[in-house]
Amino acid sequence: MELPTQVIKSNTVNPSLLTIFGQSKAGKTTMLSKLEGCLIIDTERGSKYIDALKVEVSTTNELKQLVNALKAESNKYKYIALDTIDNVVSWIERDIARENNLDSFAKLPFGDGYNQVRTRVMGLIDALLTCSEHIILVGHRKKTIIGTDSVEVNVSSLDLSGKLKNYIMAKSDAIGFVFRDDEGVLSISFESSDEVEAGTRLPHLAGLIMNFDWKHIYKTSIK
Repeated sequence: MELPTQVIKSNTVNPSLLTIFGQSKAGKTTMLSKLEGCLIIDTERGSKYIDALKVEVSTTNELKQLVNALKAESNKYKYIALDTIDNVVSWIERDIARENNLDSFAKLPFGDGYNQVRTRVMGLIDALLTCSEHIILVGHRKKTIIGTDSVEVNVSSLDLSGKLKNYIMAKSDAIGFVFRDDEGVLSISFESSDEVEAGTRLPHLAGLIMNFDWKHIYKTSIK
């Protein structure tokens, strides 16, 4: 292996894996419909009132069939959005419980149920990443009350449990919190704070809080 002798410039500017989350019915799916070339994988029939490039799935088996079809024609879609990741996680949890004749995956000993969920969810994300250059995971907002210096604050984060949330956030190139501002304008924040678990490794999005506009997230060229 030849070692580099000079700085190697970045050759990409857009997030390969973008995760967005926010309050239910805030307008996330509507925004996906406005992203040209984006296939929406609708897991909760949230797009039935929206004109969009979309396909509905209601089980993990249907989702697997869809992923196989997408693999057969990789990069057919410029963007693929999984709406929502929370729903898929719930399906996988139920699958694991059923396969083990339990009423809950969490009852598997030594935390093996949680490990199986993480393995299957991350495997699905990896499979999707082979189907398109840009994958978008859509999730709901989890609101948590914690104590900081005896003061309670609201923390907005992706509504997934424990290590799985951390795995997905670590794998994502950008995590955006979607919300409506005081004037009702749909906005997105990539700024991490004590109150919002968001962030990015992309310089053009770092610390940004803005009106939700895809052209500011996906750049057409490197400058």
